[in-house]
Amino acid sequence: MARYIRDEVLNQPEDFVQFMMNDFLTKHGFKQVNFKGQQVYRAGGGWFEMPKFLIWSYQGGVFHLEAWARYLILPGVYSREKHLDGFYGAVVKKVYKHDLEQLIALLHQPVNAGQQMPQSGAPVVVQGIDTTRYANMALGFGIAGLALSWLTWVTVVLNVTAIIYARKGATSNKKGRATAGMVCAIVGLVITAVVYVLNLMAAVMLY
Repeated sequence: MARYIRDEVLNQPEDFVQFMMNDFLTKHGFKQVNFKGQQVYRAGGGWFEMPKFLIWSYQGGVFHLEAWARYLILPGVYSREKHLDGFYGAVVKKVYKHDLEQLIALLHQPVNAGQQMPQSGAPVVVQGIDTTRYANMALGFGIAGLALSWLTWVTVVLNVTAIIYARKGATSNKKGRATAGMVCAIVGLVITAVVYVLNLMAAVMLY
């Protein structure tokens, strides 16, 4: 079993830990699923977005976390569990590991005894998960994908990555950057498709 495993002594209120986990899971697109008879959280699930998995528990002041990634080989067919280190898929796994370490750091933030967690629409009284970096990454990948629209497959990868990160960055206070990255990615994909069709038509005519 190749998993990223952490056991952290927090001694924090249970409602605080639950609030932080709900915030993290929602902002990163995790949904609870039944995976091999076990209830886990999963985000992603396609060839372009590596499926990421997570399970957690909190008992006796100790926070337990297990996280791993798998590669989609065919629809519904995944590779073995992959640790969050290693060369293959290094960029995606590194980002995921960074998000988890950010979560753990936030779980250690001071919380006053008896402090109430915010309800829907209420002011946030603790520091929540920040997805600003995803908005910035979406814009960066979107601009790169647009600038390299003539490189078909490279552009597809860049722009699809930008769209994935834009969706995550949409929950940050830099939503505008995420939107701009999304627009650049969509325009880049359209240009790439047009260039591909024109090249294909030219090749047929020359043949």
